[in-house]
Amino acid sequence: MANYIVLGTWDTKHEELDFICQEIKRQSHQPIPIDLSTKKKMDSREIAVNQSILKAKARLRELEKKKPISGVISVGGGTNLFMATKLMEGIPLFVPKVIISTMIVNSIQQFKPYQDILYIQSPCDFGMLNPITKSILTNAVRMLTSFLGGQPRLDKPAIAITGFGITDGCFKTVKNFWDKKGFYLIPFHSIGENTMAMAELIQMGFFKGILDLTLHDVMDHIVGGAYGKINKNRLYAYLSKDLPAVISPGGLDTIAFPNDHPSLPLFRKRKRYHHDFRWGIKASKEEIIKAVKWIGNILKETHPQKSIFLIPLRGWSYPGEPGREFYDPELIQTFKKGIEKFINEEFVMSVDLSINDSKFGLSACKYLENLLKA
Repeated sequence: MANYIVLGTWDTKHEELDFICQEIKRQSHQPIPIDLSTKKKMDSREIAVNQSILKAKARLRELEKKKPISGVISVGGGTNLFMATKLMEGIPLFVPKVIISTMIVNSIQQFKPYQDILYIQSPCDFGMLNPITKSILTNAVRMLTSFLGGQPRLDKPAIAITGFGITDGCFKTVKNFWDKKGFYLIPFHSIGENTMAMAELIQMGFFKGILDLTLHDVMDHIVGGAYGKINKNRLYAYLSKDLPAVISPGGLDTIAFPNDHPSLPLFRKRKRYHHDFRWGIKASKEEIIKAVKWIGNILKETHPQKSIFLIPLRGWSYPGEPGREFYDPELIQTFKKGIEKFINEEFVMSVDLSINDSKFGLSACKYLENLLKA
């Protein structure tokens, strides 16, 4: 018998929540309800919501000490979606998490959690249990209870690598290298939601080394691009553990936005690269300096001895290669000189290659291999 947390506002959605609990029992498991109802008599709804979240977090911590939690499920409207997402952010990766709501599509981009949450957009609202919602909730419970794999177990060591569509030209070479060495190579998309998940996995001890070849999410974080929801743990996770790491400024020359992003007009005088439904905006020298300082402050705090910076002098992205939109040797030198103020020059290497060149990928692998042996 497994234990499943059921989150929701019983004051408004008790029919659906009770039905979920019944369905969990039908699967021969134990539902554990946590009520997120907010007291309407309070003057501030925001205060009530925050108090409900804090109370539920305390309850979750208490439960986790007493019994293993096999999964979490929630159903409700916009407020419940917000509360459930905030609570599931504290649940470890690989513990199944399911949220059903009518508000998924138009709300979730505001929360941008990196956790592995399954969101189900409901075709109709809740509050009056009916055959349609019964079917939706039954399917959701069956999904939840079918996730029985638990935390992955690696039968050989693993290396993490970061990249995205304009910096991953060397990935095939890199994978071949580590395959032959008996390592898994696990890729992470250099957007905040994915690299923050990488940081949590690093802290959980999944990786022997890091190929952090794309720092694009750092630039988006600094400038306000669309894919920069990170905090210092993005780098701190491996630098503080002094894990062997090769770091490269891949994509740091690019600020990314989707077509209809309201900030795009602010960069109309910048050089642009149209990738698909997204635009890349060339980063300025001043923005590179800000990114260097952000990275540098983490280096000052952690003092890593097993990390090197490997700087490709012939471009940090596809549009950053010679003859293309973003190629800028001055920008590259600005980063190199800046980062040398925060880490000893012996840990900063340059190669006369593009980040997408297979030779660059091979060079990064060999540097990391040497760090692993040291």
